[in-house]
Parts: sequence; structure tokens; C-alpha cells
Amino acid sequence: ASGTMVSSRTVLVTMDPGGRVTSIHFREQDRVRKGQLLARLDDSDLRGQLTQNRVNLTLAQGNLSNADVNLGRLRRLYEKGFVARQEVETAERQADLYRAQIEDRKAVISMLEAKRARTMIVSPINGVVTRKLAEEGGVVAERDPRGPGVSGQSTAIAELADLGSLEFQSDVDQADVAKIRVGQAATITIDAFPGRTFEATPREVAAASTPDAANRVRYAVKLTVRSGKDALQVGMTGSARFVIAKKAQALTVPVSVTLQQGDDESVFVVKDGKAVLRKIKTGLRGEDTVEVVSGVAPGDAVIDQGRAKL
Repeated sequence: ASGTMVSSRTVLVTMDPGGRVTSIHFREQDRVRKGQLLARLDDSDLRGQLTQNRVNLTLAQGNLSNADVNLGRLRRLYEKGFVARQEVETAERQADLYRAQIEDRKAVISMLEAKRARTMIVSPINGVVTRKLAEEGGVVAERDPRGPGVSGQSTAIAELADLGSLEFQSDVDQADVAKIRVGQAATITIDAFPGRTFEATPREVAAASTPDAANRVRYAVKLTVRSGKDALQVGMTGSARFVIAKKAQALTVPVSVTLQQGDDESVFVVKDGKAVLRKIKTGLRGEDTVEVVSGVAPGDAVIDQGRAKL
């Protein structure tokens, strides 16, 4: 069954809506590493707000330092009876106010730093970019709740396929899908690697069919690739072979030498220099060969060419 290498896990890389994309550092089909920078958003407003709040924090810290000095002085004067208790309490409230301002400034700065960090969009996985969904200079808009595409761009900038979850998806004809079982032995061949075979195992057989353009009914079968996966990439095409039965030391003949006569199968063998039509009983059947259970023995000369004249 023909098929394609796909990823069982895809990830949408998103960013906060409302930002302007200043740079994009990837293209479709690029391989990316976890943590690799993919895009930047405009952070000029955030940088201005951070600068202002850091200045405000410095001022509040200076005010608190002065307030603590004043509070200490008043407490000493109060102990000597030179000032009223009310003046000390007022100084204490002023110091507490500056402490609250400092905590507030720190919280705002932390929030702004977190927002600024989100303007640097990095890859969450090791994967390959299957779709690029943003361009430099574009503004990332929030998705409209009435439906996709209503408000223009969504928050996603890229779709990544997880390289650690590559699998082969084949389309099996309806006449054969009943023979496929999860976990049975299989192999795949990839067009990009002629002559090389990869071991695989069916992990899922679709319950619903997928008719194609020629109105053929096929079922998607997903196979886990068990060998040589590092050489494979998303989108590579090839074919899968499923082992539905297996027998050692089987006597076989090419399918092309057999003759079908009703429900009977026969072959021409050479006996004493003459062609003799001999009925056979067949067993397992492959694409090119068929097992012969009875009717011929090893060493029999089976006629291939010229059978139409016999």
C-alpha cells in the first residue's frame, strides 16, 4: 500500500495578539531545535514602560531609605520626650507606603519582563516547519469567536511537526484492510532510499474510509517505524508491505505459470519429454509467487513459456 511519512503530533506556535512581527527566522520545511528563536515581536512600548517603572522603583527605594532615617530619628526623640507619639506613627505609615510602592513597582516590572520575554518566540519542540502562518511587519490579531478567518490573522505563526513522532500513513484498499491487524509485522520502503527497507508495525487502522478521486475506497493505516527513523523526513513517499501470513520452507512457483480453470488451478510439467497438465493445491499467495501444497514436487520442471500452444 502506498503512503507518506507524517507526524502524529503537530504543534501550533502562537504569540500574544496585537503585536507587530518585526522579524521571522524560519522558512517552511526548515528543521528547528527546541528553544530556537523563530520570530520577534515589536517590544518598543514594553521597553519604554520597563524604563519608566525601573526609574519609579529607584525613586521609591530612595524615598524609603530617607523615610527609615527619619523614622529612626523620631523614635529616638520620642524616647527622650521631645516629640509626640503621633509624629512617630505618621512616619511609620509613610515608610510603609513607600514599601508598598516598591512591591507594586517590582510586580509591574516582573509582569512587563514576562510580556517582553513573550515577544521572543521560540520553538517548543525539535521538529520541522510544515506551515508558515505569519510575515514580517504583520500584526497578530486575535481570533474572532464567530469562527476561523473572520478577523483575519490568528495568533498562530507556524505549525511544527514533531520529529520524534514520525510515522508512515498508508492507504489500504477495502479488499485488503480486513487482513491488517495492529501489531503485525510490516516493512516500508521509501522512494528516497531505493533498496533500503525499514521495519514497521501497524498501530492504528482507520474505522472510516477515505474515498479518493478515482472513487476507490481506501482505509488509512498508520505504522510505527521501528528502524532507521532518523533518516526519514515528513512528506517522504513510499509503500508498505504487511505480513499477513508466514511459512518457512514453502514450495513455491511463480504466479505467472499457474492456469485457472474454474475453481481448479493447474500447471504444465514436463514428464518423459512431454507436457502434462497437473492440478495443484495452493496455499499462501504473494505478489509474485504462490505456495504449492500438493501437485508438484521440488525438482519438477514447470513450463513457463509457450503454454498457449500446449
